[in-house]
Amino acid sequence: MDESTRTFRDGAAHTASRSLARRGFFFSETEAVDHLRLAPGAEIGPRGRAGTEEIWFVADGGGHLVDVDGTTGALRRGALAVCSLNSGAVLRAGADGMRLVLVAVAPRHLTAAMPPRLPVAS
Repeated sequence: MDESTRTFRDGAAHTASRSLARRGFFFSETEAVDHLRLAPGAEIGPRGRAGTEEIWFVADGGGHLVDVDGTTGALRRGALAVCSLNSGAVLRAGADGMRLVLVAVAPRHLTAAMPPRLPVAS
C-alpha cells in the first residue's frame, strides 16, 4: 500500500491510510472509502463520528471492536464491523496489526432529506 497519510505515536508507526474515494457532490450517500493499516496494538476511535456511519471490513490481521460500554467483539480477516452514528466504538488492532477498508456513509436522517437523484437505478 502506498500510504497517503501516516501517523506516528511514541516514535513508531501507528496508522497508515489511503483515501480510495471521497464524496465529490451533494447527492451521494457515501462519504468516503479508505484503506487503513493499523500497527500491532494501535487503535482508532471513537467511531461513528463527524456525521457518518461506518462499515469496516477486515482485509487482513485482526483485533477488537470495543463499544463505549466496554463490550469487546473479536475481529478477524473477513469480518465486518458496523459503527452507527455516535456509537463511540474504538477499533483496536491485535498483535499482528490489522488492514481495514472503511466505507463511511451519511446517516439515514440526512439521506432521507436529500433530493432524489436521476436517473434512478431500477
